[in-house]
Amino acid sequence: MSLSIRLGSPDDRLEILRLFDGALLETDAERLTAQLSRTTGCILVATRTRPVGAVALWTAEVPSRPPAFGQAVHITAIAVRTQRQGDGVGRRLIRAASEWATPRPLSATFDERVQAFYTACEFDITEHAGRLWATRPPAAD
Repeated sequence: MSLSIRLGSPDDRLEILRLFDGALLETDAERLTAQLSRTTGCILVATRTRPVGAVALWTAEVPSRPPAFGQAVHITAIAVRTQRQGDGVGRRLIRAASEWATPRPLSATFDERVQAFYTACEFDITEHAGRLWATRPPAAD
């Protein structure tokens, strides 16, 4: 079955929470609600017969964001089911997120253990306030 990526909806909340919890990611309930209702961002869901990955995007200001990151759309979480990691699902989610965010760039903050993923997805990485920050230019037309 082929992979498809779509906008998440409030009906996807439980599956998205399971994905993020399975990846040991902290999830802010209010932010997740805003993203699912598309008031300040969105969540893109990768599905086969059921969700296998998701990326949460935030369009509001991000506290402690480096000034050079401007109005980038921020990735607050990205997760792929363990059995699907290495299949390109994460990279497809990043491409879809970049297309959704255009004309704005994407930004993310993360720790060293996932730096290789962000490098492979063509993010420029810098250190700021003890964390790794990355930006990816808008998708090309």
